Amino acid sequence: MPATLAVLAGTRPECLKLVSLIRAGRGRADLSLVVISSGQHPSMVRRTLAQWSLAPDVELPRPPTPISLSGTVRWLRDHARAALRECGAHALVVQGDTSTAYAGALAARTAGITLIHVEAGLRTADPMRPFPEEMFRRRIGPIADWHYAPTASAADNLLREGVPDERIEITGNTGIDALRLALSLDDEGTIPADGRLLVLTLHRRENYGPRLEQVCSAVLELLSLHPDFQVVCPVHPNPTVGSRMRRMLGSHPRIRLTEPLDYVPFVRLLARAALVITDSGGIQEEAPYLGVPVVVARENTERPEAVRWGATRLVAARHADVIDAAQMLLAAPRPHAAAFNADAPFGDGLAGARIIESIGRRLAAATP
Repeated sequence: MPATLAVLAGTRPECLKLVSLIRAGRGRADLSLVVISSGQHPSMVRRTLAQWSLAPDVELPRPPTPISLSGTVRWLRDHARAALRECGAHALVVQGDTSTAYAGALAARTAGITLIHVEAGLRTADPMRPFPEEMFRRRIGPIADWHYAPTASAADNLLREGVPDERIEITGNTGIDALRLALSLDDEGTIPADGRLLVLTLHRRENYGPRLEQVCSAVLELLSLHPDFQVVCPVHPNPTVGSRMRRMLGSHPRIRLTEPLDYVPFVRLLARAALVITDSGGIQEEAPYLGVPVVVARENTERPEAVRWGATRLVAARHADVIDAAQMLLAAPRPHAAAFNADAPFGDGLAGARIIESIGRRLAAATP
C-alpha cells in the first residue's frame, strides 16, 4: 500500500520550487502524491503548475478579505488540516517561508502526521527581517521532522539550533531544478527590448513605501546615466507595490511595466539582462547560473552563497546605495554562468529527485 504524501503550495515561488519534486513523486509506485493548493493565490498556483502540465488535486477555499496576517494563518491552517485528514496523508511537504508553509506546518502537527520542510535552514541575522518570512522559517524549524537543506550553510544553521544531524539532508535548491528545466525548453518568446536591458522586480514587505520609492528613483537616475538602457519590470499583483511603481515609473518611455510573467519567459528575460535590481530571493539563486549581475535591495539576505559568488551586491534600499552598486557591477566584466554541478552555489538542479527518493525511503521505514 503506497504512503500518501501531501504537497502544499499557495504561491508562485512555492510551485516553482516544488515542480521537480512533484514530477519525481508522480512516477513512484510507493507514493500516492496529493498536491493541495492552499487558496492563498489560487489562480497563480494553477497557472504556474500548468506550465509543467501539472494541476492541484485539491483546492482549498481562498481566505476572506480583508484579513490580518494572523487570521490568514489560522484560516489556512484549519482548512489544510481538514484536507490532510480527508486525503489520509501520512506526511506533508511544505516549502520555504510563506503563510501557506507555516500554516501547513501547524496543520501537520495538529493532524499528527510527519512534517517535511523543503528549503529548510535559511536564516538571516535578524529574526524579524525579512518579515514575516524569517519568522515563519524559524517557527517551522523546531516542529519539522525532516529538513531538506539547500546548502551546507543552511544545514549548519539547523545544527546550531539543535536539530539532530540525522534529520537533515543537504540536497541543493529545488528552485535550480526549475531553472534547469526552463533552460532546456524552447524559447517561448521574450519581451523585446532595444539596447541594454535592466530587469526590475520589487515585492518584499520590508520595501513597502519610501524604500520602494528610493529604488524606483535610482532606476530613473540609471536611465539618465545610460541612454541605451531599457527597463522591463513585471509588477507584483499586490496593490501596495503596484500603485507606487506605476505612479513613479509608468510614464517613462524606456520603462515597460508588465503583468507577472510565466516562468520560462521570465528566465529568458533575466538571461538577457545587463543588470537586475531586485529584492527577490529566487533571483539571487538563479543569477549565478545565468551569469547575470544583481543588486539586491535589502538589509540582509538568507542566501549568503549568492553574495560569495561575487556578482551579487547586497545594499540597503536607498537611492545612492543602489546607484553605487549598479555602477560598480556595470563597470565590471560580465560574470561567467555557473555550471549545474555540485560545486555551484545552489546545487546541480537535481534536488527534487533526491528529496523524493529520501522521502520514499523514510516513509517506507516509518509506515507499517
